[in-house]
Amino acid sequence: MKPFYQFGDSPLPARDEVGGKGVSLITLFQAGFPVPPGFVLTTAFFEPWIVLLKATPAWKQILAADPAGLRDVCQRLKAISTGYELNAEQKKRLREALIAFDEKTLFAVRSSSPEEDLESASFAGGYETVLGVTADRLEPALHAAFASCLDARIVTYKRERGLAAAEPRIAVVVQEQIASEAAGVGFSVHPVSGDPDQAMFESNWGLGETVVAGRVSPDRFVVHKPTRQILERQLGKKERAIVLLTGGGTHEREDPRHDQLSLQDGQLQALTEAVIAIERHYGRSIDMEWAFAGGRLYVLQARPIVKPAAAFAVSNEPGVFQKLAAWIKTFFQRCV
Repeated sequence: MKPFYQFGDSPLPARDEVGGKGVSLITLFQAGFPVPPGFVLTTAFFEPWIVLLKATPAWKQILAADPAGLRDVCQRLKAISTGYELNAEQKKRLREALIAFDEKTLFAVRSSSPEEDLESASFAGGYETVLGVTADRLEPALHAAFASCLDARIVTYKRERGLAAAEPRIAVVVQEQIASEAAGVGFSVHPVSGDPDQAMFESNWGLGETVVAGRVSPDRFVVHKPTRQILERQLGKKERAIVLLTGGGTHEREDPRHDQLSLQDGQLQALTEAVIAIERHYGRSIDMEWAFAGGRLYVLQARPIVKPAAAFAVSNEPGVFQKLAAWIKTFFQRCV
């Protein structure tokens, strides 16, 4: 198994190698969608750390831990893993993967599980993302992304789904960071009514993390896909914004543009064309994360929606994407 895949590499890797997020990004990139370039460090890349973890006394405890004691054991394992250094082979492979990028490039680092976005398990919002990472700070970001596979929420969720909780596997996506002026999420089917002819978008100034995490009341837009007519423009409070710092890292601040919509009609048209094209590519309804920078649309992530939800009412409170993720998790818990 290869230690990493650039987004343009062929043949396409297996989900077991690069995880659900990795497969999606590589597929979309090679299909010509505006996905920022990057690479995926595979499950094989992180196998040495898994081997070290399994040799610890804490590993035996996690196998026997009941729900009440699981959080403490998982925290111990996460703390142990932060002390692991990349071995010589891992450092070599990481340097090889970085050759394609300028040394000043900033990266978004996202964990990608082989079990993520399956029909039987979504893991929506369960894994870790670190934004604005410089090349010389990649190793701490990799530790954070890796440790998410040891989180008590993930272990519990895998146990409930009948997945192999005792066999953690994780890949990590390292993708060029977009310094977005506006960003957010989109759905190719209305997430409340389930109407397949209506796309919905939520947006905020700056990076999209505030929308994805449901931390602000975003602007909301509904577009009729067959005619491209904008049916709804709803102004959100957009209480805070996260912006990218030029030297790496991010900063959260208040943005004074509360009374301005964060998307113009032309940007909504571009988003609608993208969500329709990606839906056609997958052959089913999708949700996506996106960003606008320098007048250009970027697709940061897209995945099929397991089942459209009509289980909650839309208000102008944070955020439909977060609510849908919670609904999907609840849906699978009911179906077990």
